[in-house]
Amino acid sequence: MKMHTGSTILPTRSLLAVLVLLLFPLGALATDGHFLHGAGPVNEAMGGADTGICLDATGSIAWNPACTVQFKGRRFEFHGTIFIPWRSLSSTVEANSFGPGIPPVTLSGTTVSHTDTAFMPGLAFVYHPAGSRNAYHGAMIAVSGFGVDYDENTDFSNPILTPQPPNGFGFGRLRSNYALLTMPLGMSREFSDKLSAGISVVPAFSMLKVMPAPFATPVSAGSTIPYYLSSSDNAWAFGGGAQVGVNYKVNDVLRLGAAYHTPIWFSDFKWNMADLTGAKHEVEFEMNLPQVVSLGVGISPSERTHIGVDARWFDYGHTTGFDKSGYNNDGAVVGFGWNSIWAVGGGVEQEVTSTTKLIAGYNFSQNPIPDKFSFFNTPAPGIVQHHVAGGVVQKVGNWDVNVTYYHAFQNSITGPWISTQGPIPGTSVTNKMSENSVTIGLAKSF
Repeated sequence: MKMHTGSTILPTRSLLAVLVLLLFPLGALATDGHFLHGAGPVNEAMGGADTGICLDATGSIAWNPACTVQFKGRRFEFHGTIFIPWRSLSSTVEANSFGPGIPPVTLSGTTVSHTDTAFMPGLAFVYHPAGSRNAYHGAMIAVSGFGVDYDENTDFSNPILTPQPPNGFGFGRLRSNYALLTMPLGMSREFSDKLSAGISVVPAFSMLKVMPAPFATPVSAGSTIPYYLSSSDNAWAFGGGAQVGVNYKVNDVLRLGAAYHTPIWFSDFKWNMADLTGAKHEVEFEMNLPQVVSLGVGISPSERTHIGVDARWFDYGHTTGFDKSGYNNDGAVVGFGWNSIWAVGGGVEQEVTSTTKLIAGYNFSQNPIPDKFSFFNTPAPGIVQHHVAGGVVQKVGNWDVNVTYYHAFQNSITGPWISTQGPIPGTSVTNKMSENSVTIGLAKSF
């Protein structure tokens, strides 16, 4: 995290970044940490499981590229997701917590975030030429994100949202919006009737807005007390990584899969923020996507029934932007303080008629955010753990029409306010979050 004063140079926005803004409106999303638990309607309904079972192109490209060779000819999939999160922020400051008479009475309250419903499109394509052992794939997949939008609290009923010093002792209006889009491109190969492997290169774009920006050095220009800068602009970053995977068919009933996703390393987000005097400050922040390991089992007891279970490890604990916590010597926050986590998901797809399949799934994720760091994570409350999902696949002519709904149950964390000197006795911050999502997709093999 770096901050340079006096700069008025704006970052150049490429045409690709504009394209991402048009196709992938920013929204608040978070399931397994800040990853969506599934990719596309079938994978979402399966609780994110596809590393071993290989049911659809979108889920295969997202989690195990070795699976794409299972599709013959050409396979096209398109989907759109409507994501509706619910978030609230509560805080308490007991009388005299910040010194004698500050505040003179105990303050406590709750604010519900504005509901920033997001629409996220995605697509996937697989081409497996007849008679070839190789298949080729590409996709555009919404992978992760987070966001909140809390109004400033001027009546001091919710102290953490009171204005920044000297007019209060909170954050003021608190708003964040982060979204990440990957575009994996790669190939897979059948080495035998049982073993396949795949690889993808993964270019990616991410967008971020945080108000105020706690990772910037506080300034005191125009004020007697230092404060954090804010900007309403979205900054963007470009990055890249890779993924490899294998899938092994033990017999007609059992499949095993494993995949590794490298970190996606991003360029720095950059903003030009104005202080109270109007002077410009260039603020930079680096945030990568963690490496991911996926292990999967696929069981097909009959041609009409398919069961998948995946276990997935997200290495937040060694990822720039997430791993560190606390403050620099200059008062800038160094990171979110997340832990590495495991997530487990599974589902069942059942063919009930020749044209209709039903899917039900469940996903559980460890919470990456320790309660003690609730204060640092008010802009990024990726804390939901339990997800249930259901979907239907309906054949209409030569097309599959997919509809999936999932619900992430409410979870909360509570911890103290944290200053540069450490936790503040007599204070607390509680983040709560739940989610609902509907995804509609179309798929066709030809």
